[in-house]
Amino acid sequence: MRTIIVVASIGMALSACAADPSVMRQAALNCQAVGITEKDPQFATCTKAFSQQHIEDRLAQTYHDALNAVPNDRRIAHMDVY
Repeated sequence: MRTIIVVASIGMALSACAADPSVMRQAALNCQAVGITEKDPQFATCTKAFSQQHIEDRLAQTYHDALNAVPNDRRIAHMDVY
């Protein structure tokens, strides 16, 4: 049982670090926009940096959303969070 949990945890950790293909396409377009083409040796580093930045931005946004969660109280007609 312990082995299954460890293997599942490793699998989830590896898949969490993988970038979506659309993110990789956007990262490639961003690199080309700054003048790094697919022929340059820095292209792989550039796409990795842009995709990692996207993952970190999503993580920060998710953390921010979790901190500012508003309870759903149906007795109150309108709830504002400031």
